[in-house]
Amino acid sequence: MTNNMSKHLQEYLGANIEKINPNTQAIDDSTRHQRYDLLAQAAVPAVLVAYYKFTRMEDGVKQIISDNGKQAPLDYLLGDKKMEVVHRVADYATVSESQAETTMDAIADECLRFVKNELGSTLTPESLQLYFAAQRQSILSYLPEDLRMGELLNDSTIDDRTNKMEGPISGLAQSIQNLFSSSGMEKE
Repeated sequence: MTNNMSKHLQEYLGANIEKINPNTQAIDDSTRHQRYDLLAQAAVPAVLVAYYKFTRMEDGVKQIISDNGKQAPLDYLLGDKKMEVVHRVADYATVSESQAETTMDAIADECLRFVKNELGSTLTPESLQLYFAAQRQSILSYLPEDLRMGELLNDSTIDDRTNKMEGPISGLAQSIQNLFSSSGMEKE
């Protein structure tokens, strides 16, 4: 059931995003990236990490479930920090803020559609929270450090480079962190 959301959005956009190197905190620049790929590299994990953080709150998962296209998801996911995130994504990809915002809005809409389709009749606040908890490590492995999303979302673990590491010890540490992050919703 838990398809990789980052991979789906990469295909949806027709872009190529790469996992971040945990040592350099950058993507491999030996391959030339098109500007659109850089935009996707920043926008996809930025939007997904916003969804992840929003699903940690009881009111957040309820709002996502009840969203019927009445409000742009990016607006409620990021609130007053939306334009700062858009600015950072635009800077990273060297595109206009308007282009970054349009792309991020499309990603947020597709993410919502995809998750609701994935969970189908099992969509509940708990299943939504668990779904994003299961995606956490994958999301963070694509998140460029330059965006400093943890700083914006008041969660230093988001920017922690151990989230980008792979292997048995890192996997064990990430499993323990995922267990604690999915064990309950934060109170607002």
